[in-house]
Amino acid sequence: MTGTRAIYLDNAATTAPLPEVVAAIADAQARLFGNPSSAHRFGPPAHRALDDAREFLRGTLGAARVVFTSGGSEADMLGVVGAAMARPPGRVLMAASDHPALLQTANLLARCRHHVTALPVTRHGDLAPETLFDAMGQDVRVVALMFGHNELGTLSRLDDLVEIVRRTAPTAHVHVDLVQTYGKLPFEMDDHDVDSVAVSGHKFHGPRGAGFLALSSTAEIAAIQPAGGQEGGLRGGTENLPGAIGLAVAAEAALTHQVSAAAHTRRLADRAFGIVQNALPDAECLTHPERRLPHILSLRLPGVVGQTLLERCDTRGVAFSTGSACHGVARAAGDEKAPADNHVLAAIGLDRRSAREVVRLSFCRFTSEEDADFAVDVLVEEALRLRTSAPASFGEHRRGHADGARQ
Repeated sequence: MTGTRAIYLDNAATTAPLPEVVAAIADAQARLFGNPSSAHRFGPPAHRALDDAREFLRGTLGAARVVFTSGGSEADMLGVVGAAMARPPGRVLMAASDHPALLQTANLLARCRHHVTALPVTRHGDLAPETLFDAMGQDVRVVALMFGHNELGTLSRLDDLVEIVRRTAPTAHVHVDLVQTYGKLPFEMDDHDVDSVAVSGHKFHGPRGAGFLALSSTAEIAAIQPAGGQEGGLRGGTENLPGAIGLAVAAEAALTHQVSAAAHTRRLADRAFGIVQNALPDAECLTHPERRLPHILSLRLPGVVGQTLLERCDTRGVAFSTGSACHGVARAAGDEKAPADNHVLAAIGLDRRSAREVVRLSFCRFTSEEDADFAVDVLVEEALRLRTSAPASFGEHRRGHADGARQ
């Protein structure tokens, strides 16, 4: 990397752990090394610390129970598959744009004779209430919903979706992936009438490899990993006590600064899009203009290959992510009008060429306005350089895209 400046705008992928989180984890590793299940003197202190962390996290969501997991993906799996296993065979509904942690439960659910239906989404990546209504039926056992989309930043119309489920399939389990939203926006399980919620620590300056599934008082789920019977029999294995303590410390900090952090990151995202759009008027924001997470900005920059832009900006100390997961395959396939290889971008209707033009910027409460401005200026400079060196066919592509958009 050239230069000394390093600006991180990929906080939707992972966040830097807070110093107090690191210190709390180190302290727990040193002092509370006893197994929480042990009966001798080293067990009870560890058990009390685990219970304290669990009770604090339970209270942050108004949950009845909290099951510690290895992260959001495991919490999603336990919430969806565990709920389906506790019910007769039927259908499990989710959106085609959902996180792989949800979509890839299909094979496991098939072994339990459940069928996963991935429903089409809007151009902003969220599930329209009418689409869910049309898919509902008495054979629906679980509905999995993402509140805040990890790639696009769009917030779902969660209350409308839950109301449809409760009206048409009252016994169905409603699971919510809250991984990108927890600590960013207020959320109470009872207020939204949901059965389970998945949370991941490293998305809000907590530890990696630690998360939890929050359950309502009426939630019914079966264990996927019973093992030694820990976590109320729902997730066996010796508990990750340092991780649980780190989660609680990070959660307390996130909730303390939630309002100010949301306002700060939203301001940075709005400012960034304004700078980009001023220099690149045809830049497209893929995030819903009103229902959106404050910290995520998903952009399509016509004529600019996102992966190349990322590499150029990275050499100048600016880090973000692209929206296209399989850059090389798309090029090799040759058909640029085919659906995108990235399942999210394909779900919102982008072809391979357009998907390669998507980048995601994600901010946190520690991102300064000065750093954000510098990073976006670098992005714009490099994007303009790439456009200057683009083949002549780019102009035809832009005109074709604009004509298509007007039809």
